[in-house]
Amino acid sequence: MKKQIKIFMCVHKPFSFVPPLATAVQGGAAINHHIEGTIGDDGALGSISEKNAEYCELTVQYYAYKNESADYFGFCHYRRFFGASKKNGTPYTVTGRFTEKKARRLLLSEADINALCDQYDVILPRAEDMAVSTYKQYTEAKHHHKEDLELFVSLLKEKYPFLAPFAEEYLSGTRQYFCNMFIMKEDIFSEYCKLLFPLLSDFDEKKTLHEGFADNRTDGYLGERFLGIFIAYARSEGKRVFECRRIDTECSFKKRVSYFFFPPESKRRFFVKRLLGLLK
Repeated sequence: MKKQIKIFMCVHKPFSFVPPLATAVQGGAAINHHIEGTIGDDGALGSISEKNAEYCELTVQYYAYKNESADYFGFCHYRRFFGASKKNGTPYTVTGRFTEKKARRLLLSEADINALCDQYDVILPRAEDMAVSTYKQYTEAKHHHKEDLELFVSLLKEKYPFLAPFAEEYLSGTRQYFCNMFIMKEDIFSEYCKLLFPLLSDFDEKKTLHEGFADNRTDGYLGERFLGIFIAYARSEGKRVFECRRIDTECSFKKRVSYFFFPPESKRRFFVKRLLGLLK
């Protein structure tokens, strides 16, 4: 029997491209004007759409969890997609204006995704080596706050002791998964949601509000780190995980130049980051 694979493309502004097997879903539909060509994340069977400013693309994941059925659930962004892998390639590729021709060359096709789902339980963009621990990267990143991560981790260890060693493993390692992007088998996705959203609800009761919109997107930032912890746990349970490239589209000229001269995981990139850190 053919698998039903649904990929939900998170949208918060007008878009020009929808990748294979994807449906555009507007994040924060309950509190924003409708974007043409999308369905809303304010589903009748369950919604946290009004929390989109804090939860980011996680409101779309919650919508799918509560309102949709499929054999595999996937999530990407209106300008970030699952890429065809290259041997020894970088974890992600940047490009400017996106076209159908570029899509055929760079993205996983419908046939590719179906074939991967035949072989794997989880598909997600490759973890990037940041040359510093996940913990250090979070606590020193712009708009991120150390106390948020420490509260989240303490709640995780209290609520889910079995995840504690995987939290330690992931946060002390240097390879990180970004963007809350993945394709998961239904039972794995359900377990992921049953763990993540109650944990974020507990966090919300105790979190500190910060100054500025970007600083208060905390639940979305922490969701990224939880995904890495969950993947470490899933691997320990014998789940088959495949990592592909991520394709970032509609990137600025500045970002494309930076990528060319300082590609991800390169010695030049690590050197510049260390230098900038010393100059702070």
